[in-house]
Amino acid sequence: MTFDGFPSGAPVTPLPQALLRDLAPAISDPAELIVTLYAIEALARVRRFPRRIRCDDLREQRPLIDALAGMCPPRDVDGAFADGLHAAVERGTLLAGRSVDDGSWVDWLALNDADGRRALEASSMPPGSVQMYGRESVYSSAPEIWQSAFGTPMPPILSEELKSAESRYGSDWLHDAFAEAAANGARSWRYVQAILERWETEGRDGGDATTRPAAGGLEWSRYRHLFRE
Repeated sequence: MTFDGFPSGAPVTPLPQALLRDLAPAISDPAELIVTLYAIEALARVRRFPRRIRCDDLREQRPLIDALAGMCPPRDVDGAFADGLHAAVERGTLLAGRSVDDGSWVDWLALNDADGRRALEASSMPPGSVQMYGRESVYSSAPEIWQSAFGTPMPPILSEELKSAESRYGSDWLHDAFAEAAANGARSWRYVQAILERWETEGRDGGDATTRPAAGGLEWSRYRHLFRE
């Protein structure tokens, strides 16, 4: 197979720098790397809280199936997927959780960062029916969010400005705004700031400005039910 090159304006999935710097050199099973990459891509397309995906939805992605089939023989796809997912959760790259829906277990995946832990701990996953596995958060502060999204250290001159934005909007909005900017190829704080200001004025996901973050950065009116008090 030959590749003709990336088309102009193609969507971009931001990768955590730690994946390239620390994790990839330590991964020996291609199944783990494939599952990790496709999980990150799927999670990047989730534009609202809780930022999590169903394990079954990830498993059904055709590009992932083709990659496992091509790179992980002699294992079958189901075996390679199970091995890769187990390894990624054991390493602490991904978090796995379970909840009950209509009497059946639903398996969820999230990235092991602050937003991912909150997604699996959200009260929409019934207390007492949740099992979560994985290590502590990797990214939480404004500099770490910048590093994760843009792949470069945050300029020190912007430190106070980003701390103020984190206090005003909350880490969830800050993370999502950086992710959207990176996906659009605009690695600029001014671009991120414009996204945050638009969300504050117009609301997110078809909502209105009454869903703006209250203290702690929660969209208090519309999303309060997602958070434990």
